[in-house]
Amino acid sequence: MKRLAIYDLDDTLLCGDSEFHWAKFTVSKGFIEKEVYLKKIKAFEIDYRSGNLDFDEYCSFLLHPLIGMNVDDLDELVSEFIESHKEKLIDPMTFDLLKRHKDDFRLVASGSLDFIVKGFTNYFELDAYLGSSYEVVDNKISGKLTKAAFAQGKLEKVREWCQKNGYIVEESFFYTDSINDLPLIKVCPRSIIISPDKKLEDYALANNIEVLTR
Repeated sequence: MKRLAIYDLDDTLLCGDSEFHWAKFTVSKGFIEKEVYLKKIKAFEIDYRSGNLDFDEYCSFLLHPLIGMNVDDLDELVSEFIESHKEKLIDPMTFDLLKRHKDDFRLVASGSLDFIVKGFTNYFELDAYLGSSYEVVDNKISGKLTKAAFAQGKLEKVREWCQKNGYIVEESFFYTDSINDLPLIKVCPRSIIISPDKKLEDYALANNIEVLTR
């Protein structure tokens, strides 16, 4: 059986935050008014960096403009987004991290909304993905978040996926930049930290965890 490599998406596999860029993209498309975006996104970013993000509120903010959209139309929109933002979000380290596990099973596990994680997973031709899932009714977005893959929620999703697919999370490789992923880092001895903030860097150094700088 192949080994399992788990990648966080934003600021780990990517060199930026896909959801913040997605929010800007929706502004350019007229889904979110610019004034509303500027006010909300700055507050969300501050809370995220400090580890105090209200994740449900944040996802609801991103989902609200998509209410009623057909999921097929959303997939097309995500493809357009990736094509227009790949130079901003993909760098040489992206491919270095992927090459490390070219012969392994590669899973993207991100707190970002499913449709974004799915889009990048398909773009890189990776094996599977986990993101924050949302409700779809009659093939349309309802705007409701169903299961977050954030902090402890990501660990729960990864553990459930591993149990279904015959993997052991404690034997997997895990790449992340985020202090919010500490629950998964703590159960995964093969964690590798990417350009962390001071708090996560201190934790990595204290626990002999490899740190890579982008």
